[in-house]
Amino acid sequence: MALLTVEVCAGTSCHLLGNQAIIEALESLPVSWQKQIRLGYRSCLGSCGRGPCVTIGKQVIEQASPEKVLTVIKQRLTAVNVEKEVG
Repeated sequence: MALLTVEVCAGTSCHLLGNQAIIEALESLPVSWQKQIRLGYRSCLGSCGRGPCVTIGKQVIEQASPEKVLTVIKQRLTAVNVEKEVG
């Protein structure tokens, strides 16, 4: 099973703009979701003025919030699970 890669920018700007709330939300996901995600951190995503930033797969989310990030993850995981059932 391919894991969904989620990377949180850990740069100074993103840290000051609130990436910790996103990290806490990701760490408190249900175990069933955590098993489908590869969580990592990046030193900088190059969007310092529009942080905090998170990548989910190849999608960069700027001005990310825990709610926005969790919504995208849920959509992606739901799509993957539907594909498994169909395929």
